[in-house]
Amino acid sequence: MKRKAWILLAVVGVALTAASAAGAHQAIAQQVWQADVRVQAFDVTAARTAGPVSVRVAITSDRDDDARAVRLEILLPVGVGILRLAEECRASPSVVSALTARVSCLLGDVPVGGLREVRLLTTGVATGMQNRFTVFVTSDTPDPDASNNYAERAVR
Repeated sequence: MKRKAWILLAVVGVALTAASAAGAHQAIAQQVWQADVRVQAFDVTAARTAGPVSVRVAITSDRDDDARAVRLEILLPVGVGILRLAEECRASPSVVSALTARVSCLLGDVPVGGLREVRLLTTGVATGMQNRFTVFVTSDTPDPDASNNYAERAVR
């Protein structure tokens, strides 16, 4: 009789352990990691009126997890061309207008607390034209605060 009781206790113990492990695995599988990828700095400066414009964008990531497959889009003002482009970036006409250009940068993964910086040099903005540069940053990791993924700057 003692032997049957020990076997029964062993079987119940194994079943409880397996159920507990399955529950823990399910809880881990349901956890959603987040990365708050954001525009930390965005500087647009011209050395002189109608001269070349220097653009610097710094991207960072906060929260629980690394930001995966981070992408940066820079929309240039009408008539502005690209003189020098960062290695990880490509330029193309904008979907908004054939007169504007868009720069797309694939920045890869950005670790928690990490920083990526993109620099480019553009032609100057014509007098009387709209002179705003716009940037958007996104990643494949869920972002709890999309309000800091966008910034706009005028040429100074």
